[in-house]
Amino acid sequence: MAIIEKYKVIQAFEPKTTNAAITSDYVTLKNAITATVIVNLAQTVGHETQISLYQAQDVEGTGAKPLVNNVPILANEDVSTSDKLVRQQDGVSFTVSNTAKNKQVIFHVDPAKLDINNGFCCLNVRVGASSQATNFAGGEFILENKYPQEDPPSAVVD
Repeated sequence: MAIIEKYKVIQAFEPKTTNAAITSDYVTLKNAITATVIVNLAQTVGHETQISLYQAQDVEGTGAKPLVNNVPILANEDVSTSDKLVRQQDGVSFTVSNTAKNKQVIFHVDPAKLDINNGFCCLNVRVGASSQATNFAGGEFILENKYPQEDPPSAVVD
């Protein structure tokens, strides 16, 4: 089975400066067993950049609010020296250290952690502004498909 049959890989946001805040599009988790959110940071100037998860009732962002149920977080605060991800305290956001390093932060989201009783089924990621034009971030969603298939349904439309 090819990776694209089992997992839907979606660019959350293209690599861009964190001089201003970044907000990804929403993805629906209706057809996902799990969702992994990956954010890579290239910080040439140290900054305690916060990365947060939000939920909504549809991919347009209706009723958007922060995720309130904690999820597992892993981080590597210096990917140039190691590929080791370190388990962090579960949460709905993570703030990287104030160092000029390349970093990676990963959130593992069970769709049941969303406010499903009130119709929340969509997820996005937000990166706080560093006010540093030379700091960059890029992000991806990796959704584990409930029903593996050659052409899985879109996760960016309801």
